[in-house]
Amino acid sequence: MITKSIKISNQIALDKFYRKLFFYKRFFYKKVIFKVDTNYKEIKPIITALNIKNRRQRITYIYDEACAQIDNHYQNKNICGFKNNMCYVQQKLKNGTTNGCCRFCKYQSNKGCTTKNLTCKLFTCSEVEKRCQIIQFEDLKILKILSLRDRIILKSDYFSKREDVINDLYIASLLIWCIKIIIRMINTFYTLKKAK
Repeated sequence: MITKSIKISNQIALDKFYRKLFFYKRFFYKKVIFKVDTNYKEIKPIITALNIKNRRQRITYIYDEACAQIDNHYQNKNICGFKNNMCYVQQKLKNGTTNGCCRFCKYQSNKGCTTKNLTCKLFTCSEVEKRCQIIQFEDLKILKILSLRDRIILKSDYFSKREDVINDLYIASLLIWCIKIIIRMINTFYTLKKAK
């Protein structure tokens, strides 16, 4: 293995690194181990991901790291304003629905979500966006390591188990992903209908 040292000491070097990231994640860097010298905390998980050469393991690490960054950002915050299992919007509308946007998901329980879905974690309604600082897809720099196709899949994979999302990213076929999403939506619809 070849070692490539990267020094990032200022914003210009950081921007240059992000521009080169497109090349660093390609096959011609498959036998390269990256070493970084920087004070920017956001770079270290990216370097760790680049040093994982197995594609499935890299996708899993990126997914879990992005989920952890979101969880850290929202830790100890009730961004949806839940009171009596009703979010801000449901409290305002008084329409009798509970559990916010998650009420449509079969993985939602009384203790919260039973799976780790990155897409769901990133979703916020306009009411939440008005009330607090939210984290957006573009804020998670580690996701730049994924291909454009993977990022498209990741932006739309709502109400799915973590393992299913990782499989979708690994397969990386938009056609197969669309078919799987339709099947999952139908399955979720029938599951929720039976529960009522």
